[in-house]
Amino acid sequence: MDFTAWLAANGYDETKLSDAQRKHLEAAWKAETQPKPPPPPVAQPVTTFDDKMAAIEAESKRVEFIHEATARAAERHIGNLDKVKQIRDLGDTAVLDKKMDTRAYELALLRLDRLLPPMVMAPATQQVNESVLEAAICVGNKLPGVEKMYSDQTLQVAQTRFKRGLGITELLAMAAEQNSGYRGSRRDLHALLKAAWREGGDDGMYSATSGPSTINVANILANVANKFMRVAFMAIDSAWRSITAIRSVNDYKAISTVALTGDLQYEELPPGGEIQHGSLADKAYANQASIFAKMLGLDERDLRNDDTGALASASTRLGRGAALALNDKFWSIFLNNSSFFSAGNSNVITGGTSVLSGATGLEALRLGDEKFRLQTDPDGKPLGSMPRILLVPSSLRVSALNLMNSTTIVGSTTANSMMPDQNVFAGAFNVVSSPYLQNASYTGFSTTAWYLLADPGDLPVIETVFLDGIETPTIETTDANFNMLGIQMRGVLKFGVALQEFRGGVRAAGA
Repeated sequence: MDFTAWLAANGYDETKLSDAQRKHLEAAWKAETQPKPPPPPVAQPVTTFDDKMAAIEAESKRVEFIHEATARAAERHIGNLDKVKQIRDLGDTAVLDKKMDTRAYELALLRLDRLLPPMVMAPATQQVNESVLEAAICVGNKLPGVEKMYSDQTLQVAQTRFKRGLGITELLAMAAEQNSGYRGSRRDLHALLKAAWREGGDDGMYSATSGPSTINVANILANVANKFMRVAFMAIDSAWRSITAIRSVNDYKAISTVALTGDLQYEELPPGGEIQHGSLADKAYANQASIFAKMLGLDERDLRNDDTGALASASTRLGRGAALALNDKFWSIFLNNSSFFSAGNSNVITGGTSVLSGATGLEALRLGDEKFRLQTDPDGKPLGSMPRILLVPSSLRVSALNLMNSTTIVGSTTANSMMPDQNVFAGAFNVVSSPYLQNASYTGFSTTAWYLLADPGDLPVIETVFLDGIETPTIETTDANFNMLGIQMRGVLKFGVALQEFRGGVRAAGA
């Protein structure tokens, strides 16, 4: 009979079936109505050692298939203990019945699914989709802030469906079955990976019965990896963000930024006078985005161990590596500034300018503040920008914070004890500190030098560009090449850094 008649004969209302239920019932209908396969040939008596071993291997494969098919069927009914027990009993019976081949067992499972209540699958709110699979991996590996990344409903389904977390091999097995109809062993990782990354097919190993709904393994693994990567990326020192202008670029070509100085001062107009054109400065600053990347792999051991912790760990390392690359590039350029902060640019102070504490620190800040405010534009007129940031190495961080947060200063000598005790710089600057400033690996490092900088949105001394405005690295995943059994991950960050307007800062030696 046709499918509609078959449904009516078995008591189902076709108009009330969901897509998932229809798919499931169509498989059962086909299994019942298609021509029965011819009986297997009569086994010949086993007479040789090779024949005996071949029979043992065939039986082992049959039993392994039954066990895995039974487990997959039971997983679809977690929460229905009676049905899970009946599925297990069916599997135990099939193992003992050596005449039941794998195809006959699949048909028996389909009939059991159809005949045993409840046939109706979980409601749509409880269905496992890609977001649920992602959430299950993230929850199992304790991703910080996971509750803000997924809805309460998604997290509830993930925790109910995958109480012990979701392993990589389990994810691959689900995708292989859904995408390619894979019925092989989970231990055959090459076939499992191939099937999981497919979206249907018919090459003898798989049966294209997955329908329109597939599981995109690459997207799931990449989304999970990117979440762990971003947490690690943001955990690394990010002081650079506070002192740089950030700009988006569309390609890898060199770009130019025109200086913010120029002849744009308004002029008084006489009656009927004509507004004159202003002009931008001739000075332009170059910058250019480049590609920074690194690759890692999850090999057969990680997959066989079903270890999503390895995925989280690899993602975390890729995130950290991207942050280190960005910091290394940024501070290498910023600290190598002997020609940028120079006497010719009137933005450098040498001599006793320590900001350690007390009246000495106030005097150092006074000198820096004065130097900054006396900076002029190319026409010799006051620049007008104000200092907003006090940038110091880690060794001066506490001293700088004390100076910014203290309202009074106590002199340490008779001479400076006669000075006013009010700290006029209290709260005047935002303190930014980075260990890179005093790291001996970088040209221009110093444990005493400090900087007064303008707001980077006003007059930046340094600029960072990101391709397409993407300021965090991106991780992509795929199955490994033929010479490696596993999954490959690559992290990519596309950015560039360049010094900009020297008038936007003052450097003090601090010695």
